[in-house]
Amino acid sequence: MSRSFIDQVQTAGALPPEELLRVQTLYEDIVLTQADSDVGMGRIPKTYAEALLAAAIARGQVADVATDFKAFGTDLLAKVPGLEAYLDSPAINRKHKDEFIVKMLDGKATDLFVDFLRVLNQKERLGMLRFIGIAFRTLLEARAGRARVLVESAAPLSDDEQKTIKDDLAKVMGKTPLLVVRVKPELIGGLVIHLGDKVFDTSIRSKLQTLRNTLLARGTHEIQSRRDRFSHN
Repeated sequence: MSRSFIDQVQTAGALPPEELLRVQTLYEDIVLTQADSDVGMGRIPKTYAEALLAAAIARGQVADVATDFKAFGTDLLAKVPGLEAYLDSPAINRKHKDEFIVKMLDGKATDLFVDFLRVLNQKERLGMLRFIGIAFRTLLEARAGRARVLVESAAPLSDDEQKTIKDDLAKVMGKTPLLVVRVKPELIGGLVIHLGDKVFDTSIRSKLQTLRNTLLARGTHEIQSRRDRFSHN
């Protein structure tokens, strides 16, 4: 059995924070382009996210925990140098990390979120926080009838262009689409839209490739026809 995406990229202390940012983007793309994300990424981040959401629902703290998670990722991990490396380091024992988490978030987050981080620490899963955060956000969006859609474009899309795409996708999906736009100049022109396991490719690169394949197939057919005629003469 092949190793999951998470198993391959996230080993405690293996990736520096700047590399985790790149991997996070890659992870998000995989979430957006795979119908069955459990197969490609491993179920671990989603399992923890589901457990946290279930607990938050039971306590009526969904909005508070969502705010905690966002603030932790935006205000702390992204702005405090060395924090992510500290939490992910296997060289620092779990007891010290546990004390640090409690002190750092005392009065600044719900007890549920603090306890959640402490559980991750005990399980040595703090290095997966970014991925668990994406999985948690995705669950919240699904709960609210929203879904992210990856749109690859040769050039940046204007607000009007994005609105048109959203309106068209909403009719197809029956949900509110949240566009994640990635600019890929190599597409030359047009769009590639990933909607679950479906791909809608209107890029010029794709059309050129189709034309090339058609010409190659036609050329191969003509060569074979000539050989057949020659063999019969």
